Amino acid sequence: MIFGICTNMNARSAADIGIDQASYAQKIGLDYIELAADRMMKYDDARFENFKKEAAESPLPCLACNSLVDPSIKLAGREYNRGTFENYITTAMFRIASIGAKKVVFGSAKARSIPSYLSAEEGKAHIIERIKFIAEAAAQHGIEVEIEHLNRTECNCITTFEESVSIAKQLNLPNLKSIFDYYHFAVGGENEALIRQNEAWIGHIHFACTMERRMPDLHEAKKLEPVLNILRDCSYNGSFSLEAYFPNCEMDNTYYKTPIAYMRDILNGEKQ
Repeated sequence: MIFGICTNMNARSAADIGIDQASYAQKIGLDYIELAADRMMKYDDARFENFKKEAAESPLPCLACNSLVDPSIKLAGREYNRGTFENYITTAMFRIASIGAKKVVFGSAKARSIPSYLSAEEGKAHIIERIKFIAEAAAQHGIEVEIEHLNRTECNCITTFEESVSIAKQLNLPNLKSIFDYYHFAVGGENEALIRQNEAWIGHIHFACTMERRMPDLHEAKKLEPVLNILRDCSYNGSFSLEAYFPNCEMDNTYYKTPIAYMRDILNGEKQ
């Protein structure tokens, strides 16, 4: 597997895309960065052209993006505007592809939340229609879409790994899979047997401790070894992003090299 960091978790502000974290990520042994698409979409065309140059000169490539849909764009109910949504997604996929990213995570909790006047079934049907459009738009740029399961405290739609896999199976598109997000999976109390049962549908991984959603230290990484062993034994061998807070960590600190190396050894079969 290759290891990356979701830069939005440790960005300086809600507007900061965090590309400057690439140098730090490289120092602690990571292979790529994962950037927030919704922040990138706030750039006008001139600013985005400058950003493309920053991305091209980054010491680590951006291989994935997350936070696809801006919270102001609603995907279900009366607030949904087809033209606004489709124009946004079309532009987003062009921009994601132009910085070299090959995967995009569809989490977007606020955008996809189902309004109270809709039934859960009707709202979910709306979201599935939007996912289909997203995947088809992404396919035109060779991008794979990962449906993110969120926990129930953050969203009221697609709240389990099992459910995100089910939607991917239902739509059955070649570039549509589910993410495996350990934080949401553990918070939701899902059975670890589901990982092996659905391994063919995992297209990307997000990982963080359930405690404060932070990066595990070495002691915590060792406690997580059972789930890491399950992931190691699966057929999936792709990208593994640390979607985690790095508390009390200066940008030139190497504190996290050891747990990252430990997890890498397990997931790549070098530690049995």
